[in-house]
Amino acid sequence: MAAARRACDHLAAESRQLRDGWALTDTTLMKRLINRITGLALFLSLGFALSFEGQSAKKETKKQNLEGLFSLGSFQVKYVRFAGQPVPSKDFRVLLDHQAKWDDAGASNSNGSHLRFVMIQNQSAQAEHGPTRYRVFAEGAPQNKVYSLQTWLVNNEATTVDRRDLYVNTQGLVMTRRPRADEESSLSVGEDELQVESGASVAEPMRYLLSAVDGEFLVYGTLVAHPLQSNDQGCRLEARIAQPNETAILIIADGFPAKSKIPLVLRSGDALASDTLETDSNGHAVWAVSPIVPGVTQGILKASAEGPNCLPSVVLPWRTGSNDAPKPPEH
Repeated sequence: MAAARRACDHLAAESRQLRDGWALTDTTLMKRLINRITGLALFLSLGFALSFEGQSAKKETKKQNLEGLFSLGSFQVKYVRFAGQPVPSKDFRVLLDHQAKWDDAGASNSNGSHLRFVMIQNQSAQAEHGPTRYRVFAEGAPQNKVYSLQTWLVNNEATTVDRRDLYVNTQGLVMTRRPRADEESSLSVGEDELQVESGASVAEPMRYLLSAVDGEFLVYGTLVAHPLQSNDQGCRLEARIAQPNETAILIIADGFPAKSKIPLVLRSGDALASDTLETDSNGHAVWAVSPIVPGVTQGILKASAEGPNCLPSVVLPWRTGSNDAPKPPEH
């Protein structure tokens, strides 16, 4: 664990050096991205580093540390580019991989644990016009531990930490104090339960990690209050925002035949791109794409995936916002 934390510290230091170097050029975009990576590296010292404890602590260079912690030889998320787009940097690919791994861990963790979000129904009329609130259940989390919560939002440059001690009862309900004997089976405890708010944008993910303070148990979850998805004959395709202003998108396929090759067709304005990706044993696959077309500041991305008997497709508007809008950086 200590070795993994030291490696993460090296990554944070390297990211700060890169950020300072880029600050000498007209690339505010790059500073934002590296700030995000720096914050993520600090988070990893508690979270993802646990997953890679088996990696050697005797890496000779910082580049090797990065590879050992994150890529494990290859990227999980396949990146699709339109003609004229720059090749995304390794750091950017790492960022996309972390988003996909976080989401996958929240959907099917190896220990069976995941965070489940239940909408609070008795919200006031005034609250209903703002963000929707959810109570949180940590399925499979042991009760005899104290937890903390970390949150990773698309528009944030780092994860945020809830400093309160958190607990779970026998139902997995996450509480802000230890449950009393009469609350062990409760599904709601009012103001003493942990509540989170959803994002307002369509396809906007909010990622949460409930971690035991002793570092021995992690529970991931991703909340997309307004998912952008298409279902066709049991196949599902979803678009999920990966960068602000929809300048990078995760395309997630589920329900397709296991270990099969799925053709993906992308259209952004008049630009076309296509690729194939093999699903895993659960019929799941993830692509990443930047919808930005050179010389265009806004448009609509359409993605379609073809299965043997299905053809789900999703449509998502995008905009660059300004010259400083995040986008895949060049090497």
